[in-house]
Amino acid sequence: MEWLPPREGSQRRMRAIRPFSRGAVAAVAAVVVLGVGGAVVAATQLSSGPTAPVGQAGPDAGSAGRPTVLLAGLKHGHVPWNAHLTLQAQNASLRSVLVTQRNGTVIDGVMDSDSTRWRSATRLVPQNHYQARVVLRDGSDAEVTKTLRFRATDSHRHLTALLSPGDGDVVGVGSPVIVRLSRPVADSQRAAVQHRLAVSTTPSVVGAWHWMSDQELHWRPPTYWKAHTAVTVSSHFGGLYLGKGVWGVGDHQTTFKIGDSHISRVDAARHEMYVYQNRKLIHTFPISAGRDQYPTKSGVHITFERSQVVTMDSATVGIPRDSPDGYYEQVYWDVRISYGGAFVHAAPWSVAQQGLVNVSHGCVNLSTTNAEWFYNWSLHGDIVDVYNTSAAPDLYDPGMSDWNMSWKKWVAGDADPTTDAVVARPPLPRDSEPKAPAAGSAYTPPPSQDSSPSPSPSPSHKPHRTSSPSPSPSPHHSGH
Repeated sequence: MEWLPPREGSQRRMRAIRPFSRGAVAAVAAVVVLGVGGAVVAATQLSSGPTAPVGQAGPDAGSAGRPTVLLAGLKHGHVPWNAHLTLQAQNASLRSVLVTQRNGTVIDGVMDSDSTRWRSATRLVPQNHYQARVVLRDGSDAEVTKTLRFRATDSHRHLTALLSPGDGDVVGVGSPVIVRLSRPVADSQRAAVQHRLAVSTTPSVVGAWHWMSDQELHWRPPTYWKAHTAVTVSSHFGGLYLGKGVWGVGDHQTTFKIGDSHISRVDAARHEMYVYQNRKLIHTFPISAGRDQYPTKSGVHITFERSQVVTMDSATVGIPRDSPDGYYEQVYWDVRISYGGAFVHAAPWSVAQQGLVNVSHGCVNLSTTNAEWFYNWSLHGDIVDVYNTSAAPDLYDPGMSDWNMSWKKWVAGDADPTTDAVVARPPLPRDSEPKAPAAGSAYTPPPSQDSSPSPSPSPSHKPHRTSSPSPSPSPHHSGH
């Protein structure tokens, strides 16, 4: 019931794509004079108009009649990224101009009618390195070749990304690929961003992106991942221009692996949880789910945080601690399945009701022994599917947002889906789960039904009859 966001540990491996340092913007004229043989190539700032540059390029430049080439806006080896590159010849004409990026990409440009001025067709990319190879022809038809190397300044507005899961992680079959962006992206720019993202898998699977918001997008297959799939996610934002001075920066890659298939089906009507590993039923635990006033949300949840102990405080949701319904206690072996405050956790106070009646306030109650086992067994991104409650899933809650919609609806959130994704007609994710045992099947007896609340001494626990209201958009710890 205490508001607390997921721990940093659950995202500690998410890598930020850091922006480059900002380059200086040209403000005053600068001169670079390069001499080979008897010729001089000068680079200095041009005026904003189409005519002569501001100032001369040194005593040996135009006044001596030597051929020179002027590079607009050059300062300390940099030229402004947000202007067209301009080269101008003096005391000579331009025979040819070849401007390339470091990777060899040619920058197109146009030469004026008298062959003295060349202007790029596009603006430069921030922080990119460039080379200009210029052939000059003087009045005697002699040719001089010069090579100028320079770099574009940096922009002041960047688009960066965080990729999850982290590099080297082993996650559950429900874990989506998550890309969180540093700034909002308009609908019209989302396809361009997606084109700079790539997901590759072994074995190969069809997948699609879905924009959860203007700063976050997820990628997943039509149904839960196959166990032990290897996944590589990469982003290549360098040179991506989104308008209004916003440029993508940096390249990044993360590789993670899907672990064993962990799927738990919580049947609130039977008061049992069926735990499957690689589609084999390995445990049937008696549980107590949310009572009528505070039902557990139905639908597919994913686990996304584990906490050995959580302090639950009724005062954080407006219930005084000293009131009949108040509490302030530590709860152990907590596996979070929603931002709204739902956990699978130890509830020694409800052991007598587990397997018989729902008395919690939205959480899934287990005995301490069973909860500790589930805590240690769980992976980030495991499936916990809740059946037979009166509450619908909350599609805005990160614990429930990825797997409670049809594939058609998921693909509709992709700015540029592949043909394979569009034509796929998979079943609903939960329809691919292993089937629950027949009604009346005996459950696996737990090792014990003790009431010790933790692995270390702590105050005794009493049954709690109240909790937070229905989950809110912000993460908090709901009652038991």
